[in-house]
Amino acid sequence: MTYQSAHTINYSELWLSFINGNDESFSLIYKLSYKSLYSYGLSFKIPEEQVRDIMQDLFVKLYTKPELVKDVKTLKPFLFAAIKNACLNILKTGQKNINLDTIDNFEIRYSIKEDQISNKEEEEHIKSVVEKILSQLTPRQKEIIYLRFLHQMEYAEIAQIMNLSEQSARNLIHRAMEKIRKENEGQDFLTFMLFLLIFYKL
Repeated sequence: MTYQSAHTINYSELWLSFINGNDESFSLIYKLSYKSLYSYGLSFKIPEEQVRDIMQDLFVKLYTKPELVKDVKTLKPFLFAAIKNACLNILKTGQKNINLDTIDNFEIRYSIKEDQISNKEEEEHIKSVVEKILSQLTPRQKEIIYLRFLHQMEYAEIAQIMNLSEQSARNLIHRAMEKIRKENEGQDFLTFMLFLLIFYKL
């Protein structure tokens, strides 16, 4: 079996292999999903050391209590949801009645591949457009764009991670994209979509 990226990991197959006694499969899940999960944790503006601690705690708990995963088909969103919940618990520490839907607690962290840019001026233009559009979005809108486009997740997976119904997830991404279209000129919208589909890397 080959698993080339976080987007193409067969989580179900690896998890079934692990619960049938193959520890190497658990190690593969950890190694191949680490970068994506770590990046997601950092998106909540949690210090790197705390994100690493969250990652370690999660995988230790999973290894010792695999029954926490109720359905092998939902392992991927389970991992992302666990990282998110741990990060939000840190954000809520010491704060009463916090509304996590309104505070700016999610950011899309990105870098642009050098081999995709013909010159510095073009790179600066792309960054300017991306930053302008991201500033127009709510944290929830940023998060769903991040999960849908940058992690190529299905709506059912996004719904589990963001604690939404599948239809609500579809509605949220639709509203986010409509907002981007309405508030930006045609060329800027195309530049942003190009960024999401080509230039972004974890």
